[in-house]
Amino acid sequence: MAKKNLMLEDVVAFVEQLPYVKFKHIVECYSKAQNSDFSDTLNQLTVSNFEQRLERLAINSFCPRCSSENIVRNGRKNNIQQFKCKDCKRRFTRFTDTILEKTRWHWDIWIKVLEMTINNYSITDMMNVLIKDYGCDGINYKTVWLWRMKLIHALADMPMPNLTGVVQVDETFIRESQKGSRKLSSMIGNHVERKARYGRQPSHYGVMGAEFATVVTAIDNRGYCVCKVASLGKLSPELFFDLFDEHFDNIAYLCSDANSVYEDYCQLRNTPHYVRPSNFLKIIGNHGYIIQATDDFEKKTNKKVLEHLYYEGITDKITNRGEMLFDKFNEIKYQNGLSLGRVNELHNEIKQYIYRDMTNVSTKYLQDYIGYFTYIHNWRITNGHYPTSLTDAEAIFIEILKAKKNLTSSEVRQKRLELPKPSSRYLEVLKVETEKARHAIANPYFKFNEEDGVLSFNKREYLLDLPKTRLYAIAKECHIPRYKKLALWSLVSLILKQKNIQDILYQQLAKDRNQLIDEEDLEVMRSSGYVL
Repeated sequence: MAKKNLMLEDVVAFVEQLPYVKFKHIVECYSKAQNSDFSDTLNQLTVSNFEQRLERLAINSFCPRCSSENIVRNGRKNNIQQFKCKDCKRRFTRFTDTILEKTRWHWDIWIKVLEMTINNYSITDMMNVLIKDYGCDGINYKTVWLWRMKLIHALADMPMPNLTGVVQVDETFIRESQKGSRKLSSMIGNHVERKARYGRQPSHYGVMGAEFATVVTAIDNRGYCVCKVASLGKLSPELFFDLFDEHFDNIAYLCSDANSVYEDYCQLRNTPHYVRPSNFLKIIGNHGYIIQATDDFEKKTNKKVLEHLYYEGITDKITNRGEMLFDKFNEIKYQNGLSLGRVNELHNEIKQYIYRDMTNVSTKYLQDYIGYFTYIHNWRITNGHYPTSLTDAEAIFIEILKAKKNLTSSEVRQKRLELPKPSSRYLEVLKVETEKARHAIANPYFKFNEEDGVLSFNKREYLLDLPKTRLYAIAKECHIPRYKKLALWSLVSLILKQKNIQDILYQQLAKDRNQLIDEEDLEVMRSSGYVL
């Protein structure tokens, strides 16, 4: 078969439609054949391509310092067009304050890196793709990690949405990590050495100390969410208000567990508060509730159980709206879908992303990863699918450029852990009270959690929050006479005078627990072959 003679016009037309990577390969082959160096020309083409794209996107079409449109061209430096603001005299380029500042990679390569980032490629896989498919010779692991981190930070720094309607809120906890650090620092005081963790190792004092990062998550009935790393250890009402109040817009109901932080917020903002204790199923099960009721008799029995527990104040309820009959409460609950199902599902997704997809992350970078996770989740809600394609990546990259989100490599390397954590005094009290509780209930694995209601270790406050039936049971056991005729405050005062008050309090705590051993300790036991 005769070979077709190509005309110069055909070759030019073919080259013009090539992607940058293939065009670069042709230039490099030509350079090798002609023993010439065209690297400067390729770099100039890259810069020119970026400048044209940024101009079309109107990036830095006004002064980045004073927002003036009174700008003029001011020559070129390193092949980059300079601009000058005639009002504030600042000089800048199309790249100023964007993630592309000082870059030497082509647009197509940036889009590919972002596409691999949103598809959770490992650093090694990203590096292999860049070298084999995009000719990024000489690129190393650290460079790719920093590159990915800049993109993750840019998306994490995007504004989070306002939540409205029925909003579910709860905390999840991520074990404190110093991955990649050469020197380890103890989070719970100098009396406990922070050793490297190999395999499963449980914490000393659980989620109320500083061994866990507290991630607070809120999600509305549309599916939009706000997730933020609040602190190491316990969450305070003030911190919750500062982090989340700006994202709450005309909330109809705030749904949470029995953590008093959320009740404090709802009282401050006069918001109806649906409270469902985390041990809800255990409570109703212990009182005869049939989970899989089939016939009418079982359903009627279940309703009586729920009604009885509702009026006793020991099951789910709506607070901050005065007294409410059970039937009215039930109607509101089911009409508005009040539950914690969405936020619990969100927690599972976060744990999977941090522990499996990212194989754990250093706590100093945790807010970046949580913010990035939040952005991707909300992007899916807006667009109806997770971003996976190059087209999706390019749309997101343009959003980054317009928002001018940038984190320099030196800022990434110099990042420090800056999260509020409990005071040394609080940690000392937590340690003492944990040991007392373990002795009182004969359980060496006991750890306080966010629903115990004793974060301040105020005994009177804890007893006043208990249902009357629980207080009456304690009074009867302590042989307090005529306890049902006493005012609540007086009854609590008499209970506090009991010699074994410490044991009484912690035995009450144990009754509320779904399980007396935390999941982290159970996992260690399972991994060591311990038969449960």
